[in-house]
Amino acid sequence: MDIISEILELFGAAYLGDFSKYMFQSGAYSPVFYVMLLLPVIVAFVYYVVLDHILLANVRKWTLIGVVTSAVAAIAAIVIANQKIEGFTFGHNIIDTGVGSADFLSFGFIVFAWSALFYFLASLALKSFSSRSRNIPF
Repeated sequence: MDIISEILELFGAAYLGDFSKYMFQSGAYSPVFYVMLLLPVIVAFVYYVVLDHILLANVRKWTLIGVVTSAVAAIAAIVIANQKIEGFTFGHNIIDTGVGSADFLSFGFIVFAWSALFYFLASLALKSFSSRSRNIPF
């Protein structure tokens, strides 16, 4: 297994059986990882560098932006995973996948948590470029 799949499976703690197997075989881990990493970094860049507005310099607004960003990343990850797994199983004539909606939800929560962490880390890295939001999140 590669490092991206290990990260998204929480280093084996969140191995989801057939779901994880089909995610790996279909190559779905990489696009999900890039969305999970880049979306929070781009949003943090826009927040601190592009907008840098005094009305956004509030911990509640920063938190709301982080939660929405992480939710969007999780939804995108679920959509990507679903499309990749369906495409792979259809292409290989696999009828019974053993993948359920609980697997997708669990995966979505993992992506949400990683995205929130990346948003926090990007905020720490980018807040020094801001003049008005320099003290957010703390």
